[in-house]
Amino acid sequence: MYLFVLIPASADSFAGYFVSFLFGFICGAIPFGYIMGRIKGIDIRKQGSGNIGFTNVNRTLGFWYALPVFLLDFAKGLLPTLLAPHLGLTAIFAGVGTILGHIFTPVLKFRGGKGVATTFGAVLALTPISFAVGIGLFAIILFAFSYVSLASISFAVALPILTIIFARNNWTIFLFALFAGIVIILTHRSNIQRLLKKEESKFRLRRKTT
Repeated sequence: MYLFVLIPASADSFAGYFVSFLFGFICGAIPFGYIMGRIKGIDIRKQGSGNIGFTNVNRTLGFWYALPVFLLDFAKGLLPTLLAPHLGLTAIFAGVGTILGHIFTPVLKFRGGKGVATTFGAVLALTPISFAVGIGLFAIILFAFSYVSLASISFAVALPILTIIFARNNWTIFLFALFAGIVIILTHRSNIQRLLKKEESKFRLRRKTT
């Protein structure tokens, strides 16, 4: 934390924005899904879809290994974004950093996850009501169709609209929501193709590991 204190710049400056982003990026780049796989003696990137997020960990290792991955990925979006103002940093830039850090984690040659759980955490920190409604939509789509990807895309599309409704006149949060939504859609390009071809795998909780 002392690194950020030593930089003589206010949060509302280019240097402040950069440090805020860097703080979030470093936190977001921790690859919890990959770490969980290594604990079990496998490289999660070589299993299933090759993704390091909750869905592939659940498919490969089981729900009780995937759940902590989801919670930790969620926390690395939530906590840095919440803590940023207390460190003299800008929350929105920290939130953006956590999402991009998760997707482009340097320790895995800039190939990480799809950013959904981390985005959830950052959105909760910045606009809790939008998060609550969005996660409700996510849950409805997931239970109705059993596609995590479709639920994630639905959340991404709805997020900017929800911020217009619930974070009125706060254009910085709207721009963050628009950015996050676009990023989630882009990371789900292959899922969209499989959905259109009706080849996407449905989500099932895996309670046992092999």
